[in-house]
Amino acid sequence: MGDVTLSESQWRDLARRIFVAWGASEESAACVARSLVDSDSAGVSSHGVVRIADYIGHAKAGWIRPEGTARIVRETETTTIVDGGYGFGQPAAHLALDASLPKARRNGICAASVIHCGHVGRLGEYAEKAAAAGLVAIVAASAAGNGGAVVPFGGAERVFSTNPIAAGVPAGSHIPFIMDFATSVVAAGKLELAADKDMPIPEGWAVDAEGKPARTPRQFLDGGGLLTFGGHKGYALALLVELLCSAMTGAGVPVNPKKEHGLGYGGNAAFLIVLDIGHFTDRERFAADVDGLFHRLEEVRPAPGFARVMVPGAPEAARRQKTRKEGIRVEAAIWRRIEEVARERHVNPDAAAAGAGS
Repeated sequence: MGDVTLSESQWRDLARRIFVAWGASEESAACVARSLVDSDSAGVSSHGVVRIADYIGHAKAGWIRPEGTARIVRETETTTIVDGGYGFGQPAAHLALDASLPKARRNGICAASVIHCGHVGRLGEYAEKAAAAGLVAIVAASAAGNGGAVVPFGGAERVFSTNPIAAGVPAGSHIPFIMDFATSVVAAGKLELAADKDMPIPEGWAVDAEGKPARTPRQFLDGGGLLTFGGHKGYALALLVELLCSAMTGAGVPVNPKKEHGLGYGGNAAFLIVLDIGHFTDRERFAADVDGLFHRLEEVRPAPGFARVMVPGAPEAARRQKTRKEGIRVEAAIWRRIEEVARERHVNPDAAAAGAGS
């Protein structure tokens, strides 16, 4: 079989069945499946269905427990602390957000932390959920003290993960503002999954083991590291994310990158803040101001090489319309990995793939 294309509903069903077969509850499995499919639909394939086999790999390595259940372990009227039970990250992050939304409505603000969980997925997912509820959200995630592939500014050793940050702001008649990006110049997976490990890469993406500019993915993979965007500015932002998500949550900071990998490795710690607009200004005026600014931006004369100015969040909205019509396509090699973890627990992927494009 060649490349495989399935509809969103087919992918959600297949992913859910696989996660349940590996020990997750129906509710948790459905949450993770929705998250992965929505990431692909938004055009963020690095956090999409390609992660199905990765997540099962984490479970097989003993880094997460699919049966783990997230719970609120401490809270006040303006804070929420969630322990993910070393289960999948998305259910834990949604629990934290769902508990924070009504608190923010009552008090104007709520902050929450999430620890002891797997990968929480695309942060824009949570920013979108808050914005859809009419609230502002700022969300960040770290590797929970495990470190990652990113070197600090001026350094030649890996310390941070890509430490992403996201934000969502509702509008009136316009689609919400949704910001979501890593603090590294490029995702590690872009180099790790490169078919040709000796192909040239742009200077400024990564360094080699000696801290010199990496010219190929192989030089990065052989002990090199990713660079933060904007030099020292991106480094400072990555460090801020680490302090909020790893230190302030108690998840631990990456001071010993050679520690043995156990539960929690490959996972995240997250921190989020939710704000209710009505506690700060008039809601209708806010919506009118946001709409007015967004419309002004979209009317700006485009620079050479650009069709138009777009507000963050608009490209993902356009991509979703395309995906709903065309489905989500994965390469044959990715499909084989998904087939393997499915069949290990007697899940038949053929039903989903029947009649799929290839």
